[in-house]
Amino acid sequence: MPSNAVAAERMAALADRLRQIALRSGRQDLADRVAEARAALDDAEVQIVVVGQFKQGKSTLVNTLVSAPVCPVDDVIATSVPTVVRWGEQTSAALITELAGESQPIRAEIDPRRLREHVTEMSSDTGIFGNLHAEVTLPSPLLAEGLVFMDTPGVGRAQARVSTNLTLLPQADAALVVTDATQELTDPELAFLRQSAALCSRVTCIVSKIDLHHQWRSIVQADVEHLSAADIDVPVMVTSALLHEYALMDGDPTLREESRIDALTGYLRDVVKVEVIHERQGAVAREIDAVCELIAMSMQAEIGVLDDPSSSPEIVRDLKQAEETAENLTRRSARWQQTLSDGIGDLISDIEFDLRDRLREVGREAEQLIAASDPGKSWEDIGAWLADSVTQAVSDNFVWAHERSVHLAEVVAQHFSLDGRAAIPTLSLDGTDQALRAIGDLEFVQAGKLSLGQKVMIGLRGSYSGILMFGLMTTLAGLALVNPISLAAGLIVGGFAYRQDALQRLDQRRNEAKTAVRKLIDEAIFQVGKESRDRMNRIRRVLRDHFVTTAEEVKRSLAESIRVAQQGAALPPTQRDERAAQAAAELQEIRTLQARAREFLLLPAPIPQEQHAS
Repeated sequence: MPSNAVAAERMAALADRLRQIALRSGRQDLADRVAEARAALDDAEVQIVVVGQFKQGKSTLVNTLVSAPVCPVDDVIATSVPTVVRWGEQTSAALITELAGESQPIRAEIDPRRLREHVTEMSSDTGIFGNLHAEVTLPSPLLAEGLVFMDTPGVGRAQARVSTNLTLLPQADAALVVTDATQELTDPELAFLRQSAALCSRVTCIVSKIDLHHQWRSIVQADVEHLSAADIDVPVMVTSALLHEYALMDGDPTLREESRIDALTGYLRDVVKVEVIHERQGAVAREIDAVCELIAMSMQAEIGVLDDPSSSPEIVRDLKQAEETAENLTRRSARWQQTLSDGIGDLISDIEFDLRDRLREVGREAEQLIAASDPGKSWEDIGAWLADSVTQAVSDNFVWAHERSVHLAEVVAQHFSLDGRAAIPTLSLDGTDQALRAIGDLEFVQAGKLSLGQKVMIGLRGSYSGILMFGLMTTLAGLALVNPISLAAGLIVGGFAYRQDALQRLDQRRNEAKTAVRKLIDEAIFQVGKESRDRMNRIRRVLRDHFVTTAEEVKRSLAESIRVAQQGAALPPTQRDERAAQAAAELQEIRTLQARAREFLLLPAPIPQEQHAS
């Protein structure tokens, strides 16, 4: 089985030869398509995003893997800006802002030693005008092999300026979801792992800080059971950056093995990277196969006419019918166009219903919390819980919408492939930050605390009526208006009035809190619903443009087939035989290239040598 490097050389040779054939055939569009696919072979970088809850050791893990303290680590201050770490001959750092609608990002060089000031919560760089991330280069042995790591802000904390990690997952080749060994996986962590597995094809759960808990093996076993019960199929690995650091200082190989960092490094280099590169080469092979088929289409028609000139009218007629079929694919009445239009409409309706259902459930739970507590005292905690719950609901909705979008693309491709050949385009997942940022803050609810004077005044107002009422009654018995009985009654009535007033003020705070929650939920439904509809419309345009472009390529190939068939029929017999032999040789070369590409698609990813030994 060839290695990735050998396979890349063979695939590059196939692509270069096919591009030459496409140019010779006058198909600049297909030559550009092959060149674009060929460029993927030169991309040896493997993007690995490191995600997880706050303070789980993500930055420390990245630093340990790259053997440099590049990502800031702090016991209190958390990362707030994603940081990309890749190989470079010299250590450097920069802040990169990607603006919507702009092809070129804004790059600002910074001092690598002052990276903490730009990527942590103490930073004033918010990226409010675009997507902000930092990029660091350094000469690290692991990075030199093509691995690129992205340290990300922790999930689970409601901060508007924190980039949505869910957006990064579909763009990454692999993901490391970090948790620590101090406790078992929590429900939010399981929910995020489920989202990660849905968005990224290679997710690994990393249990860090095994040095902090002597029962870490029991924790890991419980984590594996939780993942199995939640039907989340991801591998689990353990690490200890601290043990690895001590092992390097003491030169202790046993301690280094116990840290498990080398095992993770080998897994990323020998398994993840190999699979990613093999998958890219497979995508190039599929492009070569498709382009070969389009070029062979015209050659087959020409050879058929050259071998039997009398069949030219029939061949041309069949080609024109196929061309008309391809033309129909570009019309709005085409089956795939109707499937796409109906599917997007149904998808928008389903997504809006799912969003409303999720957010209304959050609202109901929030109202239950309010009814069971004094929102004046616990409003800050309720607000934090509500922000996290809304973020979780919106994220779940976006992930579900992305999965449904991919399924719709597959259905459209099936309907399109009834008349042609089509691949599924890559659908990006837009972030939820802008929609969440537009929701606004939760309205403030007064704490309801009263000063001593206010409490006394409320008690006096209640006690006055008690003293007066019972004082008048006791005057019939010859007592004074103010007497011990009337005073005691005043104290009792005053205390009752104070408690009633407190209950009324508590009910008022609860009503104000529920109203604030409903306003926030309504605003979330409005803002996120608008973003969801816009995203579905963008997906509609991406799918439409992709399949229309594919249909245009088929049309052009059929038109070229008609042209060469007509030219072949008009050739003199002597030239016809010579051209037939030449066309047959060209077709044989095309079929050979296509067969080699298809052979590669049947090969599994190369297995590392150490795995052979095991």
